[in-house]
Amino acid sequence: MVMAIPGADRFLNCVLNRSEKDLVLKILVLMLIVLGTPAYMLYGMIKFQIQAEYVYTLDMYYTIVLLMGIVAVFLIFNMISALIRHHERDVEWMSSLIEYANHFGKDVSALVDIRDEFLGLTSRKYLRMAFWLFVAVTVADTVQMMYYAFYYMEEDVAIASEMMTALVILVSLSISNGYVYYTMWRVDTLQCRFTEVFAEMMSEEEHVLQPMERRCKEPRLWIHVILMIATLGIYTQVFALMTVHKMNLHIKGQWRYERSVLEWMGRKDGAVGVEKVEKVHPGGFLNQLKRVM
Repeated sequence: MVMAIPGADRFLNCVLNRSEKDLVLKILVLMLIVLGTPAYMLYGMIKFQIQAEYVYTLDMYYTIVLLMGIVAVFLIFNMISALIRHHERDVEWMSSLIEYANHFGKDVSALVDIRDEFLGLTSRKYLRMAFWLFVAVTVADTVQMMYYAFYYMEEDVAIASEMMTALVILVSLSISNGYVYYTMWRVDTLQCRFTEVFAEMMSEEEHVLQPMERRCKEPRLWIHVILMIATLGIYTQVFALMTVHKMNLHIKGQWRYERSVLEWMGRKDGAVGVEKVEKVHPGGFLNQLKRVM
């Protein structure tokens, strides 16, 4: 898309291409995956046990724990990916508005300082860590499931392995939840502060711009830590859904704010329309994988 003023072009393109960066994870879908999958598997096993009058031993539930371990690390990877990709878009988002304000001769040093602080909130190394965690757990759990399917495993060994797997997953999920939850709050706080400075700098009597509304309150992580310990990790799944919900609130709130900024720019600068410029997209999954690596 093309507009007439430097910075406005970048901002418009950033908004129109936001679907390439912003990932809104559906809470209902996650609930069905995280909670529905083990519930359905347990239902099937219990139903078969009643009908066939077959008694399951504790170690026979081992594969459920292994499968849910894979589901959990997949959720971790998606949460980290959504955070990193949105953060990268926000850096471009801020840079475009800085360029726009600079075009009108404004002192943008305060905006640059906020943008530079924002840059240090996260990086792609966390996405790489989440990716390799997903690969490692998937491979390890798949090998264990295949071994359990074809070879006899002592009940004590199966239970010990099951507990170890569950512990690793719960710790990984707890740390990832805390990191995403806290970082999302910092993203929301700095971005809103940026819009407050930008609005004060750029608003005119006839063209007033409002700052972005804050969507994330300061987290009290110690409460979540206590709940996770008290519930032996069960609360971790609830915390994951809360974290995704907070991220979705921020992203959707930003989308509404972007619409208001574009309308403000149009009124202020007398824009009459936009011109579409075809964009060549890089090749699919393999290129995306290279970006993670």
